[in-house]
Amino acid sequence: LGVFLFFRVREKRVIAVYFKALTSVFFISTGIVSLFTSKNPNYVFGFLIISGLVFGLLGDVFLDIKFITSKYEDLFTKLGFIAFGVGHILFTTGLFVTFYDFSRNVFYLILPVIGAVLCVGVSLLMEKFSPIRYGKMKPFVIGYGFLLFFTVLIYLSTSIQQSWNITTLIVMFASLVSFALSDLILNNTYFSEGCNTPAYIISNHILYYLGQFGIAMSLFFLI
Repeated sequence: LGVFLFFRVREKRVIAVYFKALTSVFFISTGIVSLFTSKNPNYVFGFLIISGLVFGLLGDVFLDIKFITSKYEDLFTKLGFIAFGVGHILFTTGLFVTFYDFSRNVFYLILPVIGAVLCVGVSLLMEKFSPIRYGKMKPFVIGYGFLLFFTVLIYLSTSIQQSWNITTLIVMFASLVSFALSDLILNNTYFSEGCNTPAYIISNHILYYLGQFGIAMSLFFLI
């Protein structure tokens, strides 16, 4: 990550992509090792989480390739959004098939949906009160934003539902918060002027990789 950030800040785009992809390979391998060294590995949950991490790697590569080839910048930006969106769907699917109790109060599901919609609404309002402009990327921002916020909130809701007794859920929730914070920073970097600075780049990626490595490590706490 340190080597990637060094080249990324110095605008060495091509070599930065290689080191970013390598860093992402490490969080995937961390997830695999965590799963197989946990006390009671749940392979369905583990497979879905690791698959989500793989789509995170794809999203990483797509979003950095867009800086290399301006001709296809919009295409790779959209592919990056889609890859990360699929990752969040896989994280959520893992939660539903393993930990979420559908026999409990339906508000454990409804409130995260409402919260995600409200968060996306606030994000869209930023266009009116800040330099952020989504332009033709707005549908992708809305779709991805909903998946991002819903994933964070459903892990929070399920942790509460399970009385904060499942360490894997707690680690996943904390990691997803870090992931979401990195995306909020990235939101400024991509869609407003003057924010593609070293401070934004470094803080965005540190929070992002804290989130991804935390998600990978959550598999270690399966009991």
